[in-house]
Amino acid sequence: MKISKKLVNTISSIFFILFISSCSASEPQVNSPQEVFGPDTDYFLGLQLLNDEKENQARQKFQSCMKNGTYFCAKKSAEYLTTMGSLQEKIKACQNLIDMFPDEESYLIAAKQFYDAKEYNKVIELTNNLDLSESDNELLKIRMEAMEKTGSKHYKSEVFKWFISRKISDYHYTFYRDTYSAELPESEKEYSLHQFLITYRIDLYKKDYSLCLEKAQTLFELFDKAHTEPYPLLISDIGKAYLYGSNNYLKNGNLFTELAQEYSNFDSAFYFWFYAGRFYSKLDDHYSQTINCFETAIQNAKNDSQKDDALWYLLQVKINQSYTDTIKNISTYASQWSDPEYFDDLFDTMIPSLMVNGNWKYFGTLLDQIDGYASNETTAKIAYIYGRLLQEGYIKKGKDTDIEIERAFTRALNCGINPYYKILAAYRLGYSDDEMARILCVYADNKDIPVNKSAENLLLGYKYFGYPEKIYPEWQKLYKLGVSTEVSMELAQFLHDCGEWDHDYYPLSIRISARSANITTKFLEKEELKLIYPRFYSDLVTKYASEYEVDENLIYALIRSESFFDEDVESTAGAVGLTQLMQLTGNDIAAKLKVKDFSLLDAETNIRFGTYYISELITRCDGSALQALFSYNAGITRVRRWLSSSMVEFGKKKNMPGDLFLETLPYSETREYGRKLVSASLYYEWLYFDETKSQEKRSFKDIVESFIY
Repeated sequence: MKISKKLVNTISSIFFILFISSCSASEPQVNSPQEVFGPDTDYFLGLQLLNDEKENQARQKFQSCMKNGTYFCAKKSAEYLTTMGSLQEKIKACQNLIDMFPDEESYLIAAKQFYDAKEYNKVIELTNNLDLSESDNELLKIRMEAMEKTGSKHYKSEVFKWFISRKISDYHYTFYRDTYSAELPESEKEYSLHQFLITYRIDLYKKDYSLCLEKAQTLFELFDKAHTEPYPLLISDIGKAYLYGSNNYLKNGNLFTELAQEYSNFDSAFYFWFYAGRFYSKLDDHYSQTINCFETAIQNAKNDSQKDDALWYLLQVKINQSYTDTIKNISTYASQWSDPEYFDDLFDTMIPSLMVNGNWKYFGTLLDQIDGYASNETTAKIAYIYGRLLQEGYIKKGKDTDIEIERAFTRALNCGINPYYKILAAYRLGYSDDEMARILCVYADNKDIPVNKSAENLLLGYKYFGYPEKIYPEWQKLYKLGVSTEVSMELAQFLHDCGEWDHDYYPLSIRISARSANITTKFLEKEELKLIYPRFYSDLVTKYASEYEVDENLIYALIRSESFFDEDVESTAGAVGLTQLMQLTGNDIAAKLKVKDFSLLDAETNIRFGTYYISELITRCDGSALQALFSYNAGITRVRRWLSSSMVEFGKKKNMPGDLFLETLPYSETREYGRKLVSASLYYEWLYFDETKSQEKRSFKDIVESFIY
């Protein structure tokens, strides 16, 4: 059901009255919006007047707030004024906006208005000082279009610099398609040099690798004759054309090595060495050449991003050659990288290989090597697995084993924000229910940032004056500038409540609460955690969980992880609705339940079918909820094959521990899926045990063990 604007305003008015009445009796009596929001009130009153089609009165309110309000409400008022009145009044308002709030967001608003008003010279003047390699691409596109309209003598050179100095974006492509291509000669042979280079980059953007491969020889001739320099991103494009358009890796590697040596004094030398390494890495017998190319690329890197790229591929090659040897020296490379999280996927791929090949002893060495260099999440993961392998006796440490186990689990507990490893580590350390509860309430390990009252005023005003649709997009832009956790949670609660009338607000509420929790050190209250783990559609979940004998908390965790409670969502693979069912799966379930006509976008049908399906999987997986979840994600046949293989490797005839089995799964997506579901299920049971009628309260120990064993 969609909530009407009138109803939202009514609800918001009630919230505002409740807010006013909740003030302490010992504090001064608050009796008007002006006393809460001060001069910012005029912005929100202006919005209401604008909705009532009282434009002149709205303009007066916006003008008042622009002069007297705090920064963000004043800026929003100035933005609205650019859309009101006559053409000349809009132009004047645009000038006021950029004079008072000179940032790229204001420039973009003004540039659009100037362009629509055919004030092309004003667009050019406004954007004269922009950096063509760094500034907002949409704004630069408008500049280029204005320059084309006026016949600016700098037009061609600026277009070329814009296209050659940065990654091609959708704005580049639409400009090329709608404006630039109209200037091109009919025959490509008549293209100017710049036209040829720009078109080459567009062809690569369109992934026409064969065409780009054909054109590359012409580019090499141009470089050779010094008609143009080998621009770095152009060389990157050529590298992609050879990588994806040709499988003659030896020839390509030799070519790029020669070019790297020839152009060693150019910034593009990095890309020549980098792609030479990529080509050689495709060959089985060119390990030394591959390593040399990536190491030389690292030496020629011009920024941290390039260096990390080359380091990533270097490590991947070394891991593929011998991950055991690489582990022993990985700190040598880890000490050089800039963004630890960029390398998480390398470790995530390495861990299952170590597990299924029985190389368990290397986890201790790996932990020592990467501790202090890898991301907190990777460190926690490796520390926990190391502790478990010690605990299960797969790694021998003699008399120091117990000390080493405690050290590993303590490291996992105190590292990162991934609740899965924190919860399991605390369980392994024997934490009490009270101690575990404190861990669940500390959701992140970041430093708080100073509060920006102006940003908070804007967001809270949207709540109190009834504009829920404006909250999430504005919060996305402002939360890192200093929106407190308390205010973010208040906004999330408001959207949570609005979701009762318009379900589109459900996922927005979760996103605000979860993201704000991830950037605070605040000890979260249970009510705040309930916003992160809500129980939307509770009547339906309770009904079908009871009918198909499934734990309600598992269904809530499933829906939250699959769709964030967005009933209209459809994945790229075609999974639909709250529980993300494929249509074929839905057809099978409908046949079993004898349902003739159904839609997976219907919330009740989707919850019913998803609950039935997970219930069926639990039965087929001998009662294992964790294996059922893996099967829900990857298919039961695969999971059975993986389990059989893992049990053989670990010498188990039965009862493979679920936490170790998870780390052996070959699909990163399925491993992370299991972690999320286990964590969310535990949170749901802990937060709502007093409201769930289907079961008695269980200890954390019992909950964790219900998944692991």
